[in-house]
Amino acid sequence: MTAHRSRGSEGAAPSADTSPRRSRDRRALLRGDRERARISLSITPMIDVVFQLLIYFLLTAGLVAKERNLRAEMPPETAEAAAEPDPFALDTEPLVIRVDPSPDAARARISLPSGLATPRDVAELERILRDARFDEARAGGLFPADHPIRIAAAPEARWEDVVGVFNAVIAAGYRSVAFGGGS
Repeated sequence: MTAHRSRGSEGAAPSADTSPRRSRDRRALLRGDRERARISLSITPMIDVVFQLLIYFLLTAGLVAKERNLRAEMPPETAEAAAEPDPFALDTEPLVIRVDPSPDAARARISLPSGLATPRDVAELERILRDARFDEARAGGLFPADHPIRIAAAPEARWEDVVGVFNAVIAAGYRSVAFGGGS
């Protein structure tokens, strides 16, 4: 008895709808590379995810509160200021106002350098600084309005107390106020 082998589709004539991709997939199957024949990359979901992330970041970035800046003005430079400095001029040491937390949390402890009274609150600080300011009306004052003043706040001091001291200094008529430690 003779065995008749059927070749199936291998020996058959190619059909009319055979495309190059289909023949490539068929060759991969014949080689036994089944995984390669099935892999196809769809880029559409990746593009969708990228657009969703883009929209998310655009929407959330606009909702952040704007930062606020404190206004600081530099004095205009004049020809006199650009000239050589006076060799006999003394360095102006800033007046350092210390703000420390007090044992009772109701108010802060404010201390001034020796020679000035110790204020109990910011209203009294404003009065002391106004009396110490030198101008045409008060010839007995100690400091001109542009004398540098530093507010040295302890890390534990409440922010409201520090801002209250700053507002008292400005209300007393001083123009050169900064934050930071002092010696």
